[in-house]
Amino acid sequence: MTAYGEVATDEQPLRLASILTSALPALLGTSQAPTQYTVPAVFSRQVSVPEKTAIEGPDTVRRLAERGYRQVTLQVSDRRLLIGHTSLEQLEDGLAHEIALMLTEIGRAVSRERDERAAEATARQSVEADRAVDVQRSVDRIVFE
Repeated sequence: MTAYGEVATDEQPLRLASILTSALPALLGTSQAPTQYTVPAVFSRQVSVPEKTAIEGPDTVRRLAERGYRQVTLQVSDRRLLIGHTSLEQLEDGLAHEIALMLTEIGRAVSRERDERAAEATARQSVEADRAVDVQRSVDRIVFE
């Protein structure tokens, strides 16, 4: 991870590895099971700040609503994604796939933004190096005789 909380280029894409079964409601599978609850899913690695911002952001809320998941909430908590107001059935019926697609797109966008900032920084460094060379040439032409 970089100093700005971004994913380093050698890190793996962000994905969900599993559901934390021990944190599911105890009544699942019984007649008293809740219809909606929070499902904690475990990320494959630490989430960067830009990824967290995108996952919890309004674009994600809008996308989920457009796909029929208006009530679903996503919250990053350390290495977990808390998928609120959902169920295992809803995840199995397509929500898990939608979240996986969203994470892939967020990863690509964050990577693209990081690459653009790196290219801009390289260009600024090149301009600064050229400027320093020009100044040194000017200094070298001055002779105190």
